Amino acid sequence: MTLNKEKIFMTPTTPGMTMISKIKQTIEENDIHFIRFEQADLYGVSRSKTVPVGSFMDYIENGLNFYGGLLGLDIQSMVPEGTGYAEEVAFADHCTVPDLSTFTVLPWVPNTANITVDPYWYDGTPALASPRLLLKKIIDAFDKMGYICRLGYEFEFYVLDRETRKPVYSGQPIFVTLKNNFDIDFTYDLMRKMEQAGVQIITQNSEHGPGQQEINLYYKDGIGAADTAFLYKMGTKEMALQHGYIATWMTKPFIDSSASGSHFHISLIDKETGKNAFNDPDGKYGLSELARNFLAGVLEHAAANTLFTAPTINCYKRYRVNSFAPHTATWGMENRTVGIRLKGTRGESTHFENRLACGGTNPYLLALSTLTAGLEGIRSQPELPAPVEGVAYGRDDLPFLPASLEDAIFEFEKDTALQKMYGPEFVKLVLAVKKFEVETAKKQFEDYGTPDFNNRVDPWEWDYYMELI
Repeated sequence: MTLNKEKIFMTPTTPGMTMISKIKQTIEENDIHFIRFEQADLYGVSRSKTVPVGSFMDYIENGLNFYGGLLGLDIQSMVPEGTGYAEEVAFADHCTVPDLSTFTVLPWVPNTANITVDPYWYDGTPALASPRLLLKKIIDAFDKMGYICRLGYEFEFYVLDRETRKPVYSGQPIFVTLKNNFDIDFTYDLMRKMEQAGVQIITQNSEHGPGQQEINLYYKDGIGAADTAFLYKMGTKEMALQHGYIATWMTKPFIDSSASGSHFHISLIDKETGKNAFNDPDGKYGLSELARNFLAGVLEHAAANTLFTAPTINCYKRYRVNSFAPHTATWGMENRTVGIRLKGTRGESTHFENRLACGGTNPYLLALSTLTAGLEGIRSQPELPAPVEGVAYGRDDLPFLPASLEDAIFEFEKDTALQKMYGPEFVKLVLAVKKFEVETAKKQFEDYGTPDFNNRVDPWEWDYYMELI
């Protein structure tokens, strides 16, 4: 196939040329020698090529080839069949197109910058199994409706000794200052360099597990929020290695310690007025009809979207009673035991906190799944259940979420409305990769899926997930 440049590349008269001039100036001022062309795979792992600065403009103007099937790889780069991106297209390349707005100098890597790329087929057709392209598409749908998507991420993760894989401190010292600063050279280096890279951190603290930390990011509007979250996660992993540690978002690295979550904050802002479109002091629960429909959609499709909020076999070891990890498709006001929490900050700060996502969640897919379900809710207007009052654990009258990756696959395959929103290309790839992951795990364990398996974290899980996720 011949690349159709007119479809996907700017011409010399487009506004992007001004941005290129700014990028060239940044390269010169920061003595940049290398640029990473970077994208996230289905697991949210960075896949990149490093380009000497002398070749940069050629790839900006003509795109850079990547193996197209990388979106359909498992986390260890094994190749599932039936993704639509591998044997069915003779393992063809994509031509990736750089998003100029993402160009960032990386303070933690000498003389290096990065730029995020989007995958296209060589006829100029977008590769619509790309989480980032689909997220841009759904954000654009809200934009056409007159709304800005305001998004914020929280991340819990474990810091382990690089050699022993043991936590860097013991106990469960949540918010303990001494453990916040277990290695101030690392924590302050991380926060300073993130700020230099444009990642605005609002809080850092020790969490409830040994060696567990939490860092929360300031909200951003649109695709920039997910791009920043992706940059933060990968940059944190790199800096941890530089300090002799492993930073891992593996959801449940230790069976008797807290799991890691990725909480996600969402509101819609009216483009014309700048006002919070979820806020209505006179509406039921103090929410606008738009907000209630959005929330109902998120709950309606929560079971199917568990494939993205709990995307690995390890994630399902997170869901335990009284663990602050929600296991029901429920909502409530300032309630940490439900799936979606309506935060106590109201008025123009009215927003939902999606608490369903595990540490191992891809930030692009977390935003995509929340927004897609919310948009479907706005369109179909399902009934919003009453908020849960009190503790949601121990009740049998609430809608439980899938208890395993197989169950999540089953729920996703049933949810045809959600599949239609995502599109067949994405659905096919996701199902092929997730079923491959299940089969891979089953081959490792005779007791896979039993209570014994679910009550331990096997060393194989460490080898499979820990370093990369």
